[in-house]
Amino acid sequence: MRTKPLPRTAFTLIELLVVIAIIAVLIGLLLPAVQKVREASARSACTNNLKQLALAFHNYNDTNGSFPPGAFAPPGAMLGNSNWAAGWKDPNSTCCPWGIFSWAAVILPWIEGGNLYNSINFTVPAYAVHVPEDHLLSGWVGANDDRGPAGNTANQAASTNVPKVFVCPSSPRGKFSDPGTMKDYAIVYDGGLVNDENCCPERSQTGGTRAYAGMGWVNSKVRMVEVSDGTSMTLLLTEKGNYSNQSWCSQNMGCNEFIWVHHQSQGMVTTSEPPNYTVSNSRSAAGQHPGGVVVAFADGHIGFINNGINIATWRALGTRNGGEVINGGDF
Repeated sequence: MRTKPLPRTAFTLIELLVVIAIIAVLIGLLLPAVQKVREASARSACTNNLKQLALAFHNYNDTNGSFPPGAFAPPGAMLGNSNWAAGWKDPNSTCCPWGIFSWAAVILPWIEGGNLYNSINFTVPAYAVHVPEDHLLSGWVGANDDRGPAGNTANQAASTNVPKVFVCPSSPRGKFSDPGTMKDYAIVYDGGLVNDENCCPERSQTGGTRAYAGMGWVNSKVRMVEVSDGTSMTLLLTEKGNYSNQSWCSQNMGCNEFIWVHHQSQGMVTTSEPPNYTVSNSRSAAGQHPGGVVVAFADGHIGFINNGINIATWRALGTRNGGEVINGGDF
């Protein structure tokens, strides 16, 4: 008599390997699509952030008759260019401030941050949990690369409560970027010349090598009428990922504190250096989106600047009154 074959209860090894291979191929095809969707969503959120910040700048201008300063030093803190009063000067140098306030603090009432704004004591220095500096560049810091905590504890709570509108979802957090302490955007303080930073917008109201040609520096009051190049052709804000290098704070440290400003010009960039410039001790725009950076123009419209933009055009966009003729097809 012939016996009836028993039913199979499992895949053979070959069949199992084929199934695993098919699944791996499908995952390999799916992941790039998922990453593209995720980045598209993050870029959209970043674009919206800059739109809200640009609107806040315009609402501030409507109220005060000028755009917000790139950094705010209260009366009596700044005695003159590169000269600071006791309690406001860097412990290692009289040239530099030690905890003046970023534009991000100044515009809080115009981004529904009135309660946070009211919690800040602008008569004493700002606060920072960490003040990163690369010991290979700075002689003012130990091997741990951190001069913090620093400032006045009256402003400690505010310094760790950055609103989401200041944070780009694509931007990774730097080594010293404790939760709620860093922003990812900056005001353009200058541009125009090749790799000439015109240092430094946090300590000089009149500029270093020449008058600042951008939209904000310490205690600046740029009026709309002073944007003679045209507001649609002048950059106001750019991405400045917290992870990106800024002055003596090196790449991936965490260099864009929410409200704290000292000699590193936190929250202020120049277009004299290309976008996403990674050379140490620089002050350039930087973002994590593939290919370039999201920017806000002085008229409030938002754009995307490719890393490969004509460098003369990029430098011209950073000046409000340079008189350059800009080809709109370059960006």
